[in-house]
Amino acid sequence: MPGVQVSKADLAHIFGVDQPTIDGWLEKGLPHMQKRIQDRERQSFTRELIFDTADAINWRLTANNLAEDW
Repeated sequence: MPGVQVSKADLAHIFGVDQPTIDGWLEKGLPHMQKRIQDRERQSFTRELIFDTADAINWRLTANNLAEDW
């Protein structure tokens, strides 16, 4: 079952960690998606990282990822 899509700040809050910890997890393979957001004032696009909570929890519970920094 898919989880809820959340921002990096929300995911950090869910896990009770800070955003630099999430950055470290990203380097270790934390699953994520990129959402393209249009900035109408600048007429450009930015990308925001989005996380599926179920995917993040499953990733975190694997033996290789649970041993550290939680």
